[in-house]
Amino acid sequence: MKAYSFCPVCGKPLEGAMIEGRDRMFCPSCRWVHYINPLPVALAYTLNSKGELLVVRRAQEPAFDEWALPGGFLEAGEEPHEGCLRELMEETSLEGRIDRLIGIYHREVEMYGSLLVVAYKVIVADDRVSLNHELSDGGFYPRHLIPEVRIPLHRHIITEVTQSESAG
Repeated sequence: MKAYSFCPVCGKPLEGAMIEGRDRMFCPSCRWVHYINPLPVALAYTLNSKGELLVVRRAQEPAFDEWALPGGFLEAGEEPHEGCLRELMEETSLEGRIDRLIGIYHREVEMYGSLLVVAYKVIVADDRVSLNHELSDGGFYPRHLIPEVRIPLHRHIITEVTQSESAG
């Protein structure tokens, strides 16, 4: 995300300063401070009744043509679990239920900057996938046949859940 150069309140040029222990842009005229906050994202680690994992191939940037977990940006006023299920429905036409929170992660990505990613384990009863325009391929796979997921956070979540379920 491109940083502000001018104050959105009064229109004057912003200047850099150390504010609250961080380098920030601020307006010397009206004292507005540009806080760069992370964008919220939800990911769905989705299993069907056979314990197979849903992975999808992205049809657009970022990570074009990469295998991934379904997910996307939360909308204003939306609870993270609601956004997770909405994204799953939009991308795959699957209705799921949240089983549990897997974790909350911070990542920096070139295209969007700072992301706060909330990952949930989701269970679906019907595993008939119908992909939207954001995806080029996808389906449920037994763990030993999952296509290579190279997006670091998605790979980390898959490994983390697999290991915790094996140990428990």
